Amino acid sequence: MKKPKTEQDYLNRIHKAYGLIARNLDKPLDINFLAKESAFSFYHFHRIYTALTGETVADTHRRLRLDRAAAQVARGSLPITYIAMEAGYETPQSFSKAFKKQFSLSPAQYRKVNKSAGYSHPHFIYPPIHTEIINVNITIETRQQETVYGIRHNGPYMEIYNAFTQLWDWVIASGLASQARYGLGIYYDDPLCTAPEKCRSDACIQFNHPLANEPTDKNVQAIKLAGGRYAKYRHIGPYSTLHQAYQTFYGQWLPTSGYECADQPPFEIYVNNPHDTPEAELITDIYLPIKDK
Repeated sequence: MKKPKTEQDYLNRIHKAYGLIARNLDKPLDINFLAKESAFSFYHFHRIYTALTGETVADTHRRLRLDRAAAQVARGSLPITYIAMEAGYETPQSFSKAFKKQFSLSPAQYRKVNKSAGYSHPHFIYPPIHTEIINVNITIETRQQETVYGIRHNGPYMEIYNAFTQLWDWVIASGLASQARYGLGIYYDDPLCTAPEKCRSDACIQFNHPLANEPTDKNVQAIKLAGGRYAKYRHIGPYSTLHQAYQTFYGQWLPTSGYECADQPPFEIYVNNPHDTPEAELITDIYLPIKDK
C-alpha cells in the first residue's frame, strides 16, 4: 500500500538527517543543524527521530562509527589500538567491549573471520522506521493564548516535583489556592539527547483568571502559552510511563496525521492530584503544538 504523502515526507526527512550523521562521523553532533537541515522544529526533532528509528541520534552516530571501525578492522592494515582511538574510545578495552556488543565478536576475532572469508565492505543501513498505524486517543484543539505562573526547574524531569512544591507553597502563602485550576509542566529539552542536569522545564499553575498583579516572589514568572492548534493525547497511568505516550505521539500518530509540529515546546496538564490519586489512575493531558502542512 502506498504511504500517505505526509508519512513519506517524514521518512524522507529522517533519512536525510541520518545521511548527514553518516557523512559527518568525525564532527561533533549538532542537533540544531540536523533539525534545521531536515526541516523540523528544534523542540521536536530529536523526539521524532528517536520515535521513528528506535535509537537516539547519539546511538546512530556511535553505531556508524563502530561500523566504520569494523571495516578498518576487517581490512587488517591498521593496528586495532589505532582504530580504537580513531573511533573515539579512550582505551582498547572500552573499544573491544563496545565492538563485541555490536558484532558479537572481539575486534581480533572479527579480523580473523573476515580475512578467512574475504572481506566485503558493509553498506550503511538506515535504521528501521516504525510505521505501524494505530488508533490512539488524540484530539485536535484550538486554544487561546493563556497566562500561567511557573518556576523554572533545571535538572532531571522526574525531579520537577521540587519546583511544584515550591510553587504550591507560594500559592498558599498568597491566598490563591481557591483560584487554582490545575498544574501544568512545560518541557523544553528531549531528555534522550540532553544531559539530565541540563534539562529545562517550568512547573506551572493555571488560575481561573490572570492575576491582577505580578508575583512578588522573584522565582515565580508569568509565562505566555501560545494560542493555536494543539494535538492532545490523554495518558492514564504513572508519570514514569509518560515517555511511552510521547513515543506513540511522535512515532505513530504524527507522521500519518497530516500535521507538522509548531516551533514551541510540548506541555502537560495534570488533571488530578498525585498526592491523593493512585498511580494507575493519574490523568495527564499532553499537548503538542501543531500546524497544517
